[in-house]
Amino acid sequence: MSDQPIPTIRKFNPGLLQSDDEIRRQFVVRHHELGLLLDDLRGNIESPSCQHILVVGPRGRGKTMLLARVAAELRGNEDFAGSLLPVRFMEESQEVFSLTDFWLETMFHLANEIDEHDAELARELRDTRDALAPRWREQITEGHARAAVLDAADRLGKQLVLIVENLQSLFRETRDDFGWQLREVLQTEPQIILLASATSRFRELDDASEPFFEMFRIVGLEPLDADECGRLWEVVSGKRASRCEVRPIQILTGGNPRLLVMAAEFARHRSLRRLMSELVTMIDEHTEYFRGHLEVLPRTERRVYVAVIDLWQPSSASEVAARARVDIRVASTMLGRLVERGAVLRQGSGRKRQYSAAEPLYSMYYKLRRERDEAAVVENLIRFMVACYGVGDLWKFSEWLTSAAAQSVALRRGIRRALLSRPPIGDCLVDRKWDAIQRVSEHARTRAEDQAIEDLDEAVRTAAEAEEFERIIELVDEDLSSRSQETQEPPTDSYTAWTTYLKAYAHEQLGNARAILALSEQALTFADSRDKTVQLWTGLTLAMKGAAQHSLGEYAAAIGTCDDFMRRFGSWHGGRFEAVIAETLVTRGCSKGHLGDDPGAIRDYDAAVNRFDGTRQPETRASLVAALMSKALACRRLGDRLAEIRSYDAVIGRVQSSDVLHLRRDAALALSCKCMAQAHVGLAEEALASCKSLEETAQSWPGNDEDPLVEPWVDWLTWRAEGARSLALAVQENHRAALASFQAGYAVFVADDEVTTRQMLDLVASLVARGVPPQDLLAVLARDTAKAASLRPLIVALHQQAGDQVRAPRVIEEVAADIRERFHKAEDGMGETTPG
Repeated sequence: MSDQPIPTIRKFNPGLLQSDDEIRRQFVVRHHELGLLLDDLRGNIESPSCQHILVVGPRGRGKTMLLARVAAELRGNEDFAGSLLPVRFMEESQEVFSLTDFWLETMFHLANEIDEHDAELARELRDTRDALAPRWREQITEGHARAAVLDAADRLGKQLVLIVENLQSLFRETRDDFGWQLREVLQTEPQIILLASATSRFRELDDASEPFFEMFRIVGLEPLDADECGRLWEVVSGKRASRCEVRPIQILTGGNPRLLVMAAEFARHRSLRRLMSELVTMIDEHTEYFRGHLEVLPRTERRVYVAVIDLWQPSSASEVAARARVDIRVASTMLGRLVERGAVLRQGSGRKRQYSAAEPLYSMYYKLRRERDEAAVVENLIRFMVACYGVGDLWKFSEWLTSAAAQSVALRRGIRRALLSRPPIGDCLVDRKWDAIQRVSEHARTRAEDQAIEDLDEAVRTAAEAEEFERIIELVDEDLSSRSQETQEPPTDSYTAWTTYLKAYAHEQLGNARAILALSEQALTFADSRDKTVQLWTGLTLAMKGAAQHSLGEYAAAIGTCDDFMRRFGSWHGGRFEAVIAETLVTRGCSKGHLGDDPGAIRDYDAAVNRFDGTRQPETRASLVAALMSKALACRRLGDRLAEIRSYDAVIGRVQSSDVLHLRRDAALALSCKCMAQAHVGLAEEALASCKSLEETAQSWPGNDEDPLVEPWVDWLTWRAEGARSLALAVQENHRAALASFQAGYAVFVADDEVTTRQMLDLVASLVARGVPPQDLLAVLARDTAKAASLRPLIVALHQQAGDQVRAPRVIEEVAADIRERFHKAEDGMGETTPG
């Protein structure tokens, strides 16, 4: 992202007290609709018969912003500025009850619009309005007011574009003859163009007996699509998100720009993935907005609307009436009004007509406020969506965790606790990052050049243990300041290189990647020093620079930094530095992988393994594991599944018998991946043998009563072994045995975990592709109602795959549709993954 400040996007009253330039900067979606409106207005210039326009969309859909953007274009674009003049009314025209009121209001806003450029005419309009307003009872007043407006248009030499919002309310609050009188003016006076908005296509537009019948070109504002949601999200939150990451937000907000801006503002300075887990908190923090949405409705209308959002899923009028405890005729009338407001969606026709909330977020809000235990339903859905739309493989999942560690306040304050309580499902790249941080912390506590440096080192160590990383930066700056006051001599290169490294270390803990890049530039001034100690600190800081660039997504720059590091320090030897070199080779490989250069990435992974194979240094061995696991994923992306399996074997062979528990855990993780990879490519017998080995690993895993993560880790290994076994048996077309293994795995499956849920989605898709009947899988899933509740979208998808008719909330149906797409992809990929 750019370093420019993130613009403030107004959720309400866009354009109010804002310059045209601000409005242009805020306008990031609806460009297609803007083009349609401007084309129509361009065609009206000097036309004897004008096309009037009505923009239709529910509240929050972006009507006001679009009209404000049109006004800005009319004022600033030379194609329009000489011919058309925008006159914007208030969003709610509370003072208009007759055509006389309408022209008086036009005079008021027209005077404000031209005040800066034609103060005399503006004053005349105000004086005329002041003189006419007390005579509102006189029939001739309307004609005089209209004539004053038309005269002003003639004197300005421009057609007036009257921008009026909520036309449906204006039509119903005014006198019965208002519409016909206004229609006559619009049809006979080409100086007046009406650009209006409405919350829905209200009934009078399609009634031939009403004045607005066939009066307008109607431009509907549809919900934002995923790409538009992504653009708006990036502008408001300052964070770029992938299409699959934005998709859950699109579903929850219904593509409503106002609600999406709320969510994006909440996400600013937070991780997008963390936002999905904390969406319930966002709803709670915006209680006033949601409550206001309800309170604006009349009593009976609100009662019916509450019934709709409480039912959540699309429901018939009779179901809504029963829930609202009102007569069916009352419910039908109120539902019609709610549809016109844009608060409720109507689907189908006749007896099959159903109603649902336009924005599912309102349903979530109401359930949270009414019954706190209902929050579990919402939270389970959110967790499931995070899993379903999370990154699809281990490599991308590693990237997210790295990004989360760089951005999350919670992680920045509790890195030590994170290392002790990280989830049992490890990730090679994230493990490598934490191992590197731990290694730096340990070495930082033991460094010394002289007594003063020892004192600083002790203070830094104390601050680090207290997780006061800002304090480390303060300590270094204070020491530099005190040294400059005590002596006129500049600090030694060794001291400067060391303290630069310390600050870079502290900023890495805080997730300040940009600060690391700035410090690394200072460190590079010592890169050509012949002092080995100076080179040591410089090399460590330069290595952190490459990792920081990688975390920022600056992959090409990261590769360049790693190249520079290898040129300067690649020939170094020694236990401490060999781990940094291995880590740098892996960082370079991962950066190449991000840029699509998987062959180049594999060369770097192989270089790390070939150079340091046989090392006894735990940190270096951890980097080698990361290299081999990353290589496996690269081979998978290249379609070489057998090479992928060989990489898992390489991990297993190197660390399966290690005395270091986390390395043995890496071996078990590699074995679990190997089982599934063998099953996927059709090596059923080999997969079954690997599953047996994984099962034995789980059964023999050392117990530890003080470590609460041992039991869930063993359960996860069992789940992976049984899951891979079920797929291998399905490959052999032994569906009965496959279902038995699937059931055994489901018994220890953790339903509220993102990783295991994603694994369940992949496994079920593969089993269906291998011919296991969806009905049989459903029978297994239904045996545990608590787990089945959190897998609701998957269950709906399986029912649909089996040809069953099933009703579910609209949000879940959309998720289920995407899961079925996974089924199709798994079926399409069978031919590519089966050997021979």
